[in-house]
Amino acid sequence: MSSAVKRIGLIFGSRSVEREVSVMTASKVYEVLLRLQDQFETVPIFLTAEGTWLAGEAVRDLLSVDAEIRRLADLSAHVAPAEKAKIDAEKLRLSKERYAPQLQNLDRGQQAKEAQPLFLAPDPSVGSLVSGQERRAWLGRQLHPTIDVAFPVIHGTHGEDGSIQGLCELADLPYVGAGVVASAVGMDKIVSKLVFRGAGLPVVEGIAFTRRQILEDDAAVLKALESQLQYPVVVKPAVAGSSIGIAMASDAAGALVALRTAMRFSQRVLVERAVENRLEVQVGVLGNHTLNVSECEELVRSGSIVSYQEKYSENTQPGSADLAPSIIPARLPHVLAEEVRRLAREAFEAIDSRGISRVDVLIDTTRMEPFVNEINTMPGSLSFALWEASGIKPTELVCRLLELALEAHREKSVTQFESKEGRALVDRRHLVTPGK
Repeated sequence: MSSAVKRIGLIFGSRSVEREVSVMTASKVYEVLLRLQDQFETVPIFLTAEGTWLAGEAVRDLLSVDAEIRRLADLSAHVAPAEKAKIDAEKLRLSKERYAPQLQNLDRGQQAKEAQPLFLAPDPSVGSLVSGQERRAWLGRQLHPTIDVAFPVIHGTHGEDGSIQGLCELADLPYVGAGVVASAVGMDKIVSKLVFRGAGLPVVEGIAFTRRQILEDDAAVLKALESQLQYPVVVKPAVAGSSIGIAMASDAAGALVALRTAMRFSQRVLVERAVENRLEVQVGVLGNHTLNVSECEELVRSGSIVSYQEKYSENTQPGSADLAPSIIPARLPHVLAEEVRRLAREAFEAIDSRGISRVDVLIDTTRMEPFVNEINTMPGSLSFALWEASGIKPTELVCRLLELALEAHREKSVTQFESKEGRALVDRRHLVTPGK
C-alpha cells in the first residue's frame, strides 16, 4: 500500500431499505481499520435518511454499539442456555436503549453536537470533504480534513446504483468497489439479466413490468405473465437487495399480491420462473484485472426463499447481526463447483466490475443446472466469512480493496478527454464568424 494513503472515508447509511445492513457492514470494516490504525485514520461518515452527511463521535459511537451487539450475538451462540438468556437480554437492552435511539436520532437529524454536518464536494479543487453548519458554506470556507480513499459501504439505493460512485468520480476521489456503470447494471436485476444473457451466461427466464403497468391494468399484467411463465413464479423488485420485497406466488391471486408488494420498493418488477428444487450458492470475486474467486457458499433456507431475516437476523430487533446459516464450501460435486466459480468470474467481467462483488447462483438440483441469479457489487459485511474461509483474512481483504481502489484511480487518470482532431474542430469553430 502506498504511504500516501492516510485517511479513509468510511461512508454508510443512506435512505436505502438496507440501511441497517449498511451499519452492520460499516461496523465490521471499522473494526478492521482500527486494527490497522498505524497505517490509516478512519473518518466514519453517516448518510441520514434525509440525505444529510454526518461525521463525529456520535457516528463512531453508533458503529461501536453495533460491534458490541454483534459480539454478544456471537457469544450467545456458544454458551449454555442459562447463560445465553442473560446475554440475549443484554443484547436486547443495548439494541433498545442505545443502538435504535442513536440510529433514529442520526436519521432524523436530531444530532448531538458531536455529529458534524458535512458532504463530499463534486469538485476536486475543494479537497473532498466540506463541513459546517451551513451547507452553503461549502465553497472552501470550512473544510473537513481531506480523505485519500472513499470506502462506501452503502447497500442498495445510492450505494450500489452508481450514485455515490459518480459523486466520487466528480470529486476525482479514489473509491472502493465497482465503478458507475457496473454498479448501476449490477443493482438492476432486469438490466443485469440482459447483460448476462448477452454474455452467454445461463439465467432463469422472466418478464419485467413497470409500476405504472401494474397500477393501470393489473389484469393485463397477469395475462402477459401467464402467457410466458407457469406458476409458481418468483416476484422481485428490480433494484432492491437483501431479499426485501421478494415473494413466491403459486397462482394469480398470489402473484397480484407479490407484484403490489414488489412495486413498493422499485419502479420496475421482475417475475421469473421459480426453480423449485434449487440450491442457493454465493461466490465472491475480488480484483480489477487479476481476479480471485472464493469458495462456494451454500445458503441454508427454511422456506421457499432465503428471507431478509434469515440472511441477517432471526431476531428482528435493531442491531441484531445473527447471520444466516451457511456451509462453506458448498456441498457440490467438484466439477459443478468449478462451473459455478467460472460463472461468477464471467458475470463479474460481463458488467465490467472491479474491487469486490458477490455473485448469487441458483442450482436446479434435479438437473444439476446452474443459473446466474444476480451480482452484488457491495456485498453485505463484504462477505468476510466467505473470504476468510477462502484463505483471505479481513485485514488482508480491506487492504487489498484499498489497493484496488488506488489502482483503478491511477489507470483512469491516464484517460484522454480530447483528441487532436477534436481540438482542431473546436479551433475551427472558434474561427467561424456568426451568420456565415
